[in-house]
Amino acid sequence: MSILYRNSYLSWKRILQQRHDILNSKYLHITHRNEMKDARRIIVKLGTALITRENEDGLALGRLASTVEQVSQLQNEGRQMLLVTSGAVAFGRQVLRKEAMMTMTMRKSLSPKDVLHNSRQAIQRQACAAFGQKGLMSLYERMFQQYNVGIAQVLVTKTDFYNVDSRKNLQATLNELLNLNIVPILNTNDAVAPCTDTDDEVTAAQDGIVINDNDSLAARLAVLISADLLLIMSDVNGLFTGPPDLETSRLLHTFCPKQDSQLISFGARSSVGTGGMESK
Repeated sequence: MSILYRNSYLSWKRILQQRHDILNSKYLHITHRNEMKDARRIIVKLGTALITRENEDGLALGRLASTVEQVSQLQNEGRQMLLVTSGAVAFGRQVLRKEAMMTMTMRKSLSPKDVLHNSRQAIQRQACAAFGQKGLMSLYERMFQQYNVGIAQVLVTKTDFYNVDSRKNLQATLNELLNLNIVPILNTNDAVAPCTDTDDEVTAAQDGIVINDNDSLAARLAVLISADLLLIMSDVNGLFTGPPDLETSRLLHTFCPKQDSQLISFGARSSVGTGGMESK
């Protein structure tokens, strides 16, 4: 899926006029795909499966760089971009796994399959997130610098949404960053986030969206900052009636929850992600 809005055919006068119109327009209520190009405030969510390699060993730098380039172009056209990114756990696991394997004794290193399996189980998700987040943000910073785009890291937990004061502070911070022409990059703070659900989720369910992963985080953010458009990027071509690798599965052009929910059979989520198509 590409999010690049191409307008190279426009004259410079029309480009400047378009940017002026976008910056001075009210938030849109998009009802048709053709109206996506008019969106001013856009959230782009990148999943772990999209930005990591197929063998789960490191980041897919080509795909990540391409996405950063397109987001930067939209930002430089006058839009307000916000990025929700996964990948910190996978990035940290890759490095920490290598560190763990280097400390193994020679006897254990003779059985690499067992070592790889044990190292995956031994390294906690929270530790991988803490270690990987700094490397992931450093990579984003270097990439966005190529297009003179500033970024800001914002790590959130469920409490930041369920607590009224925290939610208002988060909303004010994000709005200020967007108005300063800075791209906020958000991720769940997996290093401190509890693995089990809290009682606050019962209350939060009354709002409509419970935060279980970055897909639902992006949805909550879209409501919080009154985004015009939420783009959820995936390595799957769209929503199918079943697992995409099955011949009987067909791609849905439009999804209506009340009508189409019974037609869909969701498969397993990717080995590196936490959401999957059902969450989306």
